[in-house]
Amino acid sequence: MIYQFKVMLEDSKPPIWRRFLVDRNITFLQLHKTLQAVMGWEDYHLFEFNLSDKRIVVPTSDSLESAQKELDANKEKIDQHFIFEGQKATYIYDFGDYWAHHLVLEKILLDDEAMIVPSCLEGQRNCPPEDSGGISGYEYMLSVLSNPQDSEYEDVSAWLGDFDPDEFHKEKINQYLKRNASKLNPKQVMKKKKAVKKKTESKLTIPKLKKHLKSLSTEELIQLVTECYKLNNGIKDFLTVQFLGDNVIEELFYACQEKVKNEFFPERGEPKLRLGEAKKAIREFEKITQNERYSIELKLYYVELGVEFTNAYGDIDERFYSSIESMYKTVIQMLNDAKNREWHDLFGERVRAVVKNTEGIGWGFHDSLAESYDELGIPF
Repeated sequence: MIYQFKVMLEDSKPPIWRRFLVDRNITFLQLHKTLQAVMGWEDYHLFEFNLSDKRIVVPTSDSLESAQKELDANKEKIDQHFIFEGQKATYIYDFGDYWAHHLVLEKILLDDEAMIVPSCLEGQRNCPPEDSGGISGYEYMLSVLSNPQDSEYEDVSAWLGDFDPDEFHKEKINQYLKRNASKLNPKQVMKKKKAVKKKTESKLTIPKLKKHLKSLSTEELIQLVTECYKLNNGIKDFLTVQFLGDNVIEELFYACQEKVKNEFFPERGEPKLRLGEAKKAIREFEKITQNERYSIELKLYYVELGVEFTNAYGDIDERFYSSIESMYKTVIQMLNDAKNREWHDLFGERVRAVVKNTEGIGWGFHDSLAESYDELGIPF
């Protein structure tokens, strides 16, 4: 059987939506991957599906307790929960920006060899960029982009690049789905197992890469690394860290810390509060340096600045508090997972101070942080 779904981004005006087909035997994790592809997300963040009293997630250490019945997205098949046409669910992506999607099973179709599964049938409008601040932040960006006289026009234009909010490329989506069909469609996996044709050599695996690198001369290796260095700032920073070590990591840390601070408390002008920009800077630092201690430091610093900001300016909004809460949960999880237990001593007082400094703040902000802190297992 084949399921035809329609998904629409909540509160998007005009609506951002897609209609697509999947095999009924896929897991909710595969449905998540398909939704990421058809919508245009980049799969950076956590997600969940909500169906009645059931919550379907990829379990993490900070999601063990829930008032809802929690199920594993890796194991649950969609046909165990989507039973009839018209059945609805909510798909949440990125608990910070909180992108909520309305998902409805429109049709249950008979298997048809002519149908390509998974595939996108139709849709409208482009998906918002990652970390753009939820639907309200995204709409604010679009309003700025529509007014070249706006003081933030240059910054927003630079951040969005050649982004077109009305763009929708069904062909590109389906090309991606076709390339990844073996991961998203169980029937494709079976066909792959039965195939007797020799696999093509189109994918460069790590062993193959090592083999090719060993065949290069020293001069050719130098040329290759030099060209990689020129490609983009991410590779440049990565190679700089690899060759110049801890001193460079420290420089990158302070530069990132300054970027984060400027979103909350800039030296000049009013706070821009582009939370997505701050989180992006932290994510890039973490990816380039692989330095866990400094990554925890930056994430906790983000939370501390958020608390300081709301204490200075009063109640903000739900999007703001959700982003701070999500980052705080990440800090707690990293401390719990860390092999170096001395980090509890290093950061313990600061994570405790975050909870203390939010007493009296609304939106359930203080209570949420206190619950996360309890998972650390350090007495308050």
